[in-house]
Amino acid sequence: MQTQQTAFLIFQSQGHYKVLLNHQELTATISGRYRHLAESTNDLPVVGDQVTGVIYDTDYFQIQGHLPRHTLIQRHNSNKQHRIQTLAANIATIFIVTSANQEFSEARLQRYLTMAWDSGATPVIVLSKTDLVSDSELTTFLDAIARVTFDSVPVITTDQTASNVAAAFKPYLTAGQWVTFVGSSGVGKSTLINQLIKEPSVLTSGIRADDDKGRHTTTNRQAYQTASGAFIVDTPGMRELGMTSSMSKALKTVFTDIETLAQDCRFKDCQHQSEPGCAVQAAIDAGSLMPERLADFNKLAIEADYSQLSAREIEQAKVKRLMGSLKTRPTKQN
Repeated sequence: MQTQQTAFLIFQSQGHYKVLLNHQELTATISGRYRHLAESTNDLPVVGDQVTGVIYDTDYFQIQGHLPRHTLIQRHNSNKQHRIQTLAANIATIFIVTSANQEFSEARLQRYLTMAWDSGATPVIVLSKTDLVSDSELTTFLDAIARVTFDSVPVITTDQTASNVAAAFKPYLTAGQWVTFVGSSGVGKSTLINQLIKEPSVLTSGIRADDDKGRHTTTNRQAYQTASGAFIVDTPGMRELGMTSSMSKALKTVFTDIETLAQDCRFKDCQHQSEPGCAVQAAIDAGSLMPERLADFNKLAIEADYSQLSAREIEQAKVKRLMGSLKTRPTKQN
């Protein structure tokens, strides 16, 4: 009888897996029992998981389960049959990469921050390609990030010369730490990872370099080891990042200003529309909160609430939301 062992899942692509066991890379597969007991594909192992199983034929690992996860990165993907897609597990730091060009979007940054806080990992924002803008333009980008984060999230700036990459990321890449880079296609994730891992040729083979037009061909999820002993998970560029129902709580961290104001609203279920005694609307009237900020919050909150509903249930929820707002409006006095 084989002895059960624990390994790290380091590669995943369309049912193909690889694990790292005692510094040895092994081809892996999922046992039939494990697959049968999984209630959904999200119960199956992902890169970053500590998986348990046995070795066959000295170089083949059968995955029979995984240990409890400390963090879990997920998104809602409306284009897939399984709406919630699990991206990686046990990640300590999520580097959210956005470039200093027309790709930059405060709304997209809000989405990535929500996903990061929801996962349980710590977000760090990476502003790439800063050598392509002037000092004043760079300040504009950094000010926009500060508006979104209230200076509560670390920011790393990088340029295409890679002069500061190793030093900037060193504190996060200590031995045994697992990190990942996320962002839209074309922001420079693979270029950054290529500069940090031990064998950059491994990453660049079969993966075309990023460019400002968003051309990118990463389709697998794979972990690469750095010289310091950390692991970096490379993920495909995301054309969309949908909200999951669990992200509602994380929104309160991303929009901490609105959450703080909402505590002073007259009604606990205030929708911040036209209800009397709404502290959020009062802040907008006073000029201390931008209406666009509330619009961004409402858009993400509604998307999170509706993410697991059918089309019919969504329509019913919209009516209920509207009626809830109308019920709290003041009635006209004769």
